[in-house]
Amino acid sequence: MIPDLRGRLKAVAEKPKQREAPNPCQVLEERVPLSALGCVLDVTAADVRRMGLEVPNFDVRRALFLDTETTGLRGAGTVAFLIGVGWVEGEEFVVRQLLMQDYPEEAHQLEMLAEMLPRFDVAVTFNGKSFDVPLLRDRFTMARLRDRWRELHQLDLLHTARRVWRLRLATCSLGELEEHVLGIARENDLPGAEVPERYFAYLKTGDRSLLEDVLRHNSQDIRTLAVLLARLKAVFDMPERQTSMMDVFSVGRALERCGEGELARRCFTVASVSALSARARVELALSYRRAQDFGQAAEAYRSMIARGEGGVDAYIRLAVLLEWRLKDRVGALEATEKALWRFSGRMDAEVIRALERRRSRLRRRLEKDRGGEGHGTV
Repeated sequence: MIPDLRGRLKAVAEKPKQREAPNPCQVLEERVPLSALGCVLDVTAADVRRMGLEVPNFDVRRALFLDTETTGLRGAGTVAFLIGVGWVEGEEFVVRQLLMQDYPEEAHQLEMLAEMLPRFDVAVTFNGKSFDVPLLRDRFTMARLRDRWRELHQLDLLHTARRVWRLRLATCSLGELEEHVLGIARENDLPGAEVPERYFAYLKTGDRSLLEDVLRHNSQDIRTLAVLLARLKAVFDMPERQTSMMDVFSVGRALERCGEGELARRCFTVASVSALSARARVELALSYRRAQDFGQAAEAYRSMIARGEGGVDAYIRLAVLLEWRLKDRVGALEATEKALWRFSGRMDAEVIRALERRRSRLRRRLEKDRGGEGHGTV
């Protein structure tokens, strides 16, 4: 009896466990023509590198546009009750929404997402690197589906948008970008802060109409991601043609950050004839210094000084370049003495002392240079 019982128990234990059929979530889908999304098909690996993603190849047809609507802002109980995804298919942009109508449907919702992930290489999100993707990864783990999760390269457009438009816009929320950059007008849009409350009200009442605004809001977010990606490509391709000089300047800084100094300097040069002149010329000089074009860097500081920009710092930076990089000690001494003469009453004591030390050192070296020349003459 006992051996037979042990054998039966062992057979049961070794039998592969069948995963229970999950409660099906609701799937909604819509398609829009690609022509409504700008030049998204033209985005290349070089374009996304400017946006912060280093990949050898980029094909927008293997990019998954992702946005979630959740029951809160992270925490153990936070669930993505709506997962919105979008992708390019033929000449259309597909928006698919996986709606968890009640908590038991989460496993099916995640399984459906898992089936799609292998088709894509990159996830395009807006703050998804910090929020949506970590949340979904956690939910896969909690649902014991961690083996179904597939990591994609992440292109988070929030960070790029901030670098490009934060100087001009008070905030860089998706709604602000739609209104002030993309020209997208939402009518009667549900604020994101009200989304969790709507879902909880739906769970209590079963009134499906409570979710219509949520679904519409999420669908627009997905489409906006594609439009934003296309717009960012256009901005980086033609930065000098932006209507706001603040944007031209900001794009220049973003290009400098990703190593495209020549294009960045074109932006700074354009912005230097605007109200941003002082800031643009500082960035221009720094860019030339990084490129080790010290002559042009010195010219940028001289231009600032001629325009009365940059204060004593412009004189100090010019003196440093002239002394150490261009070996022009006469010019360095002249810049140092002018700084002491023009700003002596407006500088900290430590700055004055540093300038006086530089002046003394330059004078000694020049005297030594003259002595050497005199000693060598007959």
